[in-house]
Amino acid sequence: MIRSRSLRTDAGLIATAAVLILLAILFSGCSNDESSPTATQVPEPPVLPVADQFSFDFSFFDAADDLGKAAGQHDNFINAYLRAVVLDAMAKLTLAAPVGAFGAAVHTTPVALADGAWLWTYFWQNGPQAVRIELRGRQVGDQVAWELSLAPANGTALVWFTGTTSGDGDEAAWIFHDLDRSGGPVSGEIRWGATATGRYLEFTSHEDGNEGDALRFETGADESRIDFTPGDASTPSFIRWDPTGAGSLMVPDYNGGQEACWDAWFRDTICD
Repeated sequence: MIRSRSLRTDAGLIATAAVLILLAILFSGCSNDESSPTATQVPEPPVLPVADQFSFDFSFFDAADDLGKAAGQHDNFINAYLRAVVLDAMAKLTLAAPVGAFGAAVHTTPVALADGAWLWTYFWQNGPQAVRIELRGRQVGDQVAWELSLAPANGTALVWFTGTTSGDGDEAAWIFHDLDRSGGPVSGEIRWGATATGRYLEFTSHEDGNEGDALRFETGADESRIDFTPGDASTPSFIRWDPTGAGSLMVPDYNGGQEACWDAWFRDTICD
């Protein structure tokens, strides 16, 4: 899914990567008081995204820096580490454009619209290009609905991505459009939310050749993991580890496709 870089191509980079933005939603108003009997509530716009929440914590794999000093074989952990490095780089590449476009709104004052939405209009510098952005946010029940469009100097604004956030922003779903293609078809989805003991972030592709491919990052009290599930129902892959540091990976092109494990000291070990 990663193709040559351009503004429009950035809009289609959603199949293989990892951590989009946690949006906090805080609404407040002025309450009536005895000294101001005619005081009314003043609506405020949704709070803009916190970009740090668009990334997955790969720090567990920093242990690879010291493996040269440790005894024993570490092939299994190192193989998992190399794959994690690639995923981390692809996640940052994939999310750089949407995070940058959304995050630039923080320097803009929104305007209230008649339908209850708020509109941020601003220019985003994407390399040598200055692109006009229109960002809409509107409270709908207990959710906030978002829409970000690219607005060319001459022409109709093109919807790049839409999404909703729930509660305090802990649950979110985003749909991206491929502006390289006629009609801007859906190219991918990103979702995040809570699990029983942690958090997850999931990417799903809707691009030709990768339809249904899903990449999921999950952290938890007992286990953290990265899962890749092909849309064609072929063999899934995973990397997982627990709080002690022990873990395993299973991918088609390593160890004959069988699970390969390491212990708490990152040494190769027999899987239970």
